[in-house]
Amino acid sequence: MYSARQLKMARTVVILVWIFASASFFFPLYYTDAGALGRTLFGLLIAVHLVEFPLFMKTYREAGGSLLSHFPRHMAFGVVYRAAVLGNTAPK
Repeated sequence: MYSARQLKMARTVVILVWIFASASFFFPLYYTDAGALGRTLFGLLIAVHLVEFPLFMKTYREAGGSLLSHFPRHMAFGVVYRAAVLGNTAPK
């Protein structure tokens, strides 16, 4: 699977993408082309993660715990979180 180092790096990249996408709703990025890209990226991230979650629900049920605890982590990290769950190295 993936090493803990690889998962940590992937989580860091995903968080940075979310920060950029969220910052695109505010000055000074809002009025730039990069801001438009960031807002589009934000919408795509939300949409893709909402579609992915039901697809990965079986994995989360098998991993144990509440689906309500898996949902926010999945919305933040998507397939990176799923890879962590599959490898039993999910962030606590």
